[in-house]
Parts: sequence; structure tokens; C-alpha cells
Amino acid sequence: MTITETTAEYWEEFIRLLSNDLEQDEVEAWVNKLSFVDFNPDTVTIGGVNQFFYNWIRDHHHQLLKIHLLKSFEELNLKKDFQLVIQIGKAEKESKLVVKSADSLTTEENGLSLQFHFENFVNGSNSDIAYAAARAVGDKVTNNKYNPLFISGDVGLGKTHLIQAVGLKVKKNNPNFKILYTNSEEFTNEVINGIRFRKISDVRDKYRAIDLLLVDDIQFLENKESTQEEFFHIFNELIHNKKQIIITADRYPREIKNLEERLVNRFNSGMVARIGRPDFETRVAIIRNKVDQMKIPLDEENIDLIARSVKTNVRDILGILIHIEASWSLLNQEISLESTKRVLKEVLDIEEHRITIEKIIKLVSQKFDVKTSDIMSEKRDKEISKTRQIAMYVSRELTGSSYPVIGKHFGGKNHTTVLQACKKTKEWMERDSEINQTITTILRDLSVQYTL
Repeated sequence: MTITETTAEYWEEFIRLLSNDLEQDEVEAWVNKLSFVDFNPDTVTIGGVNQFFYNWIRDHHHQLLKIHLLKSFEELNLKKDFQLVIQIGKAEKESKLVVKSADSLTTEENGLSLQFHFENFVNGSNSDIAYAAARAVGDKVTNNKYNPLFISGDVGLGKTHLIQAVGLKVKKNNPNFKILYTNSEEFTNEVINGIRFRKISDVRDKYRAIDLLLVDDIQFLENKESTQEEFFHIFNELIHNKKQIIITADRYPREIKNLEERLVNRFNSGMVARIGRPDFETRVAIIRNKVDQMKIPLDEENIDLIARSVKTNVRDILGILIHIEASWSLLNQEISLESTKRVLKEVLDIEEHRITIEKIIKLVSQKFDVKTSDIMSEKRDKEISKTRQIAMYVSRELTGSSYPVIGKHFGGKNHTTVLQACKKTKEWMERDSEINQTITTILRDLSVQYTL
């Protein structure tokens, strides 16, 4: 039933009752924006709110809305156990989310997505520590060494996938656990509106009742003093009560600017694990996994081209595959190397400017102000040796060449020398945030300029 003169009267009564029970600030912020969408005795659909206010209504006013809808639409025989559907946005075709029980969080309501499982996470050497820690928490959420678990890494490398997988695993093993996935921006908005609507105690109570708290992109708390204050107290209480917290960020805790020292210390008090850029072999495995899921007839030659071209993050790989799948299934275009190259160019502006180990050596030598001839030599001065080892590591990461092949380009160094250079460089990156940032920048710059 769409809106009629009769339902319009019932709707106006609902808005009036709701407004009488809320502060004027809330009425202006979201009540006046609500719109009637549809009605039947089993379901009432309303709309006109964004994602944040959907969450706010769900967490703070679900029962109030149902009570006043029952009163207002009583004459239309609305069932007492009716389902409330909240449509995000005003357009009829916008997404709809169902609000079910007020005191139980469903998969939709707790922020978890059913697509993110451990089983479809492609683990490689870039993520093995983070993956192992996440699995340990998922298997034994009430008895593990990693609380809090802090996972850092660049955008699109799988941090969200991992912590969501933990949530789904815990939910499966502990059906009565209260789990919440959120991000720091949503948390900030909740704090701001809690203060604005004089409901900050409700926000605190909501988070303190959680058994497993998953917070994405904590770096967005920088420069937000009041929000940091609230998060600090919630964090302390949850840890004190032996509740599990998992946090992600795009950098290590101490690298987040203007984050209170006490929060940095709390984040570092548990397990800090980093997800790095996937190497060539891992990228190939990721592409094969996605191709199987999407059922795209992509041969090894095309998989190899994509893996050598897209080195920055997994999201870019997925974007390329979606584009290829659409051209194949919707436009009946044959998948070929030429068509894949065209997609790489159109989607990510990647062209075949081939990278070589010689180009890598040149750029790394310039970055560290060391002569190319010294890198190729047998000199073992500390700075020269370190620059040489970094260049070997970058060569391995970007070209996927074997250790012996890389060694030949460095004046005939042997397999073991290159292997040890890559191992040492990884260790430096884990210990030294500055060298990690420098090497990450080199990898990114070369990835943008060239493809193999």
C-alpha cells in the first residue's frame, strides 16, 4: 500500500507521537526527514535517512518507532510482531535494511558481511602473521594472547576481510556473543550525535555491552580529542572485562599523528601485525581464487598479465576482473591479452611500459644517493650494502624474477646472497617505520610508472 489520504493521516500521527518523545535536536536532525514508503499488516517500510541515522535509529530508537507505528496504524490491522524496514535514502530503488529484534544483532545489523570468510581469504607471505593471529582469535575468542589485535596495512590489502572473518567465525562458534563491526568515522559520528542529543550515556552503554568489537580505520580518530577520550574509556572497560577488541589502520599505532599517547600504548599492548603488499605469487593466487568465484574463463596468460600489472592492492585486482567479466558476459566480448591490456589502461591507466631490474637499480640508487656502479660492485660499505639489498628486494617484489636471475643483474651475485638480501630487507621494514615508508614509496612509484 503506497501513501493515500488515509495513510498520510496515520503517518502524520506517527511523526507527532515520535516527536513528542524526542529532543527537538533529534526531531530536526532525522525525524522530520522520515518518509512513508509502504505498508502491509506484516511490514512497514519507511525511508529518508542516511546510513548513520539508520544505525542511530536501530541502536537507540527501534522499540520507540515500533510502539508509535502500532498506535498510529492500529486501524489498518498492523500485526504486533510486524517487521520494520528502513530504506536508506529517498529513492524507491535505494538499498533497504531490515531492523529485526532490538536486543539481538543479526548479520546485517552487526555490520558483518557474509562474503568475508577465512576460507576465501588468500593468505601469502605478506599477511601470514596477521592471518595466523586472526585465526587464533576466531578459534578462541575468550582465551587467546592477542587482545587487542591491531592489524595495519595499506588500503585494499585485506584488513577488513580478516577482521570480518573473525567476526563470522566467532558468531558461528558463539551464537549468543554480541559482536559489532564499525569504523572510526561511524564511531565519531555516534559520539558527536550522542553529545548533541544528550545521549552519550547510551552510546557508552551500547559499546560496553559488546563481547567482540571490530573497529576499522582507527587512524581517522587523529585530531578528534573528545572521540579519543570516549574510545579510550570504552577500550579500557572492554579489555578489563576480558572482551576482545580488533582494530585496523593504514599505519602502525605510533605513526598515527595526534593520537593520544595513552591510546598508542594501549594499541601496542597486544599484538600488532602488518599486512604488506602481496608478492607476485600471492597476486596470482588471489586472481585464480576470484576467477573461480566469478566463473570467468581467464587463461594463465591473462592471469599472469594482471598479476604483473596490478601490484598495489587487491581491490584494484577485483576492479579489473569485474570489468573483464562485464565485457565478456554482457557484451559477449572474447577475453584476450589485447582486451585485458585495454581494460588495464581504461580502469587503472596502466600501459605496458615495462619495468626492468636495471631501472629498479637506477631508481633505488638515486633514492639513497649511492652510485649504480657501487651497487653492482663487491663493495661492502654499510650504506652501499644496504642499498644493494633493498634494490634486490624491490626487484624480487616487482618483477617476480628468480633469485639467480636477479643476482646476474647485480654483478653476478649468487642465489643465496639475493635470498638473504630479501629476508634482511623485510626485517628492516618490520622494525623501522621510516625505512618501511621509504621502500613502500619506491614500490608505489615504480608500480605507477611501469608494468612488467
